[in-house]
Amino acid sequence: MTQGLGLSLLLLLTVAASFLLGWRFSQKRSNIFKQTFAHSYYRGMSYLLNEQMDNSVDKFIEALEVTGETLEIHLALGNMMRRKGEAAKAIRIHQNVLDRRGLTSKQHHEAQLELARDYVSAGLLDRAESLFQELIQLDSFYKSQALEQLIEIYQDEKEWSKAIQAASMLSRLKGDKEPRELAVAKAHFCCELALQDIENNNLEAAAQQLQQAVSFDENSVRASLILAELAYRQGDYQTAVDALKKIPKQDPERINIALPLLCDAYEKLADSDGLQETLKEWLERYPTNQLVIKLADKIRATRDDYAAADFIAEQLKRKPSIKALNRLVELHLLHSEGEAKENLQLLKQLVDKVMAEKPAYHCVKCGFSGAHLHWLCPGCKTWGSVKIIKGVAGE
Repeated sequence: MTQGLGLSLLLLLTVAASFLLGWRFSQKRSNIFKQTFAHSYYRGMSYLLNEQMDNSVDKFIEALEVTGETLEIHLALGNMMRRKGEAAKAIRIHQNVLDRRGLTSKQHHEAQLELARDYVSAGLLDRAESLFQELIQLDSFYKSQALEQLIEIYQDEKEWSKAIQAASMLSRLKGDKEPRELAVAKAHFCCELALQDIENNNLEAAAQQLQQAVSFDENSVRASLILAELAYRQGDYQTAVDALKKIPKQDPERINIALPLLCDAYEKLADSDGLQETLKEWLERYPTNQLVIKLADKIRATRDDYAAADFIAEQLKRKPSIKALNRLVELHLLHSEGEAKENLQLLKQLVDKVMAEKPAYHCVKCGFSGAHLHWLCPGCKTWGSVKIIKGVAGE
């Protein structure tokens, strides 16, 4: 009961604010109209405050007629219901607005946009898509918002070709210079299509999609990575290496995702020296903990554990790192005994615990964090915004 009253009061305050901001009477309006309007308004408020929530919305709609002056009140109430998860009530409110005559085209389109958003909230994506498409075809004032919503729908439904078309239309609306975010999104849509083609063993079509991705975003790390995987799958290991070598220039923060495949490709080429040279070059220009560990592993394979440990210790002096320290402890454990070994095991347990509790990635836009890389942020649904965490406990 208290919760229902609290929601009623919140709705009352929201609608009242909308009323105060949006209700502008001309001085020439008649006193009769003012009195009728005020009576309907306060009667609606009374319903919201005193009736059960299931009935109060319907009675508010009945009490307060939709006009140019009251439109903002109805839209505010509908949006509030949608944000509270009451999609069905929001649909009823916004549909009621659309059923009324006498609104301007812009007012009608605004209500249509909000109704489409209600449908998205309710999971009625076909209806939402239809309304958004209509707003686009009408070249309405809300065309840009409709396209943004459509892109999100197509992402959720994995309709990547439609997503590219909608994003391209939105880019044209934005002007001569395409927003970086849209270019990045279109490149990822192409990558998604390439992955589908690879799954269907249509490798030529996949390669074309990856070329298209690079045309949208020349710094598409994901396109380079998929191209390298495709070349590796076909036995063209040198092409795989060449594609992976582009990644540090495209985005130095993405080096770590290239390392496993880079090592495998060089191994297939039987070019250990080439791998070590590449790793050293990358470490000099774009230092990361994973590069330190990979190089230490190569030194260990060609020399011994002590040389690898000395290399890591030298790198730790330059840049403290929990991950590199953990690897150093592992190497020393191999040659320790007695109390020294017990102390190192305890240290490793503590370091492992710290590493396990720390997320490896975070979104630079919304702050989402997690243990795994997501090309599309689960929090804000932005493409390419999830980056590896840097610092002593990260990279």
